[in-house]
Amino acid sequence: MKQFIKFDIDLRKDNRLNNDARLAYAYLYDRMQSSIKRREFFDKKVNAYYAIYTVEEMIKDLGVSRNTVINVYKKLAELGYVIKKKVFNGATRFFLPHFHDDSVDSKPTQVDSSNSNQTNSKHNTNKTTVTAGVNINHQNQPVNISEFDLMQNVVDGLKAKAAFEPDLINVLVKYSENAHCLYQYAQLIFKTKKTSLKRAIKHGYIEARKALHFETNCHMQDNLVKTMRNLIIQTKTNHKLHNKTAYIAKSLYKFFDDAVLDYHDRMNMHVMKDFNIPII
Repeated sequence: MKQFIKFDIDLRKDNRLNNDARLAYAYLYDRMQSSIKRREFFDKKVNAYYAIYTVEEMIKDLGVSRNTVINVYKKLAELGYVIKKKVFNGATRFFLPHFHDDSVDSKPTQVDSSNSNQTNSKHNTNKTTVTAGVNINHQNQPVNISEFDLMQNVVDGLKAKAAFEPDLINVLVKYSENAHCLYQYAQLIFKTKKTSLKRAIKHGYIEARKALHFETNCHMQDNLVKTMRNLIIQTKTNHKLHNKTAYIAKSLYKFFDDAVLDYHDRMNMHVMKDFNIPII
């Protein structure tokens, strides 16, 4: 039996997509139909189902080169058709903001089996007044997660785990087309700061950890707001920049290296101020 995949007619109307991108999205959409039936493909942090489609799989299905598939995935993410989430030691997860489960519209309502009352009566004896009659454990149908919801989820994480100040978050959100873009900007900050920290410690700057910690160096985050704003605007307006990610990363490396040196100099100034020449 031949297997057919669903091809959304709206994809044909989007002139920003080529045929490879359209077909790749159709494959991802089809894979999502399978993912929503399996709880292991539900991301609790994002509160949404995801699909996994490796580059190797897509190369085989599309019959194109590796670079073509990578560019297709990048294009779909830029246009908001997919949101990519990289997982440590795992395959990249694809979230589809525009996904809709057609089976929800056609699936008839099912009535519980005849012995369900007996089963429920046993469970109810252990329920509190709050949880009585409530059962969300088997609600497997996907919730429609909007792009705004996904961006808000990233923002909440930046506030709680990364200690980003509101001004910095506002700048990143303002110039991000979608949640994936926002996440990528944040990742650039994390990765370059981490690399600068390792390099500074290797060169003997013992205060480097404090220098690159937002809670202990308020000067750095204030300057980072201005730096990120300028960098993003430059990458969006300067069409001569071919590798925008590398341009931002290179500038951030210098920013964090300078932040360590600046913090080091200020600490030494405090030491000199407190030093008193003994009177003999």
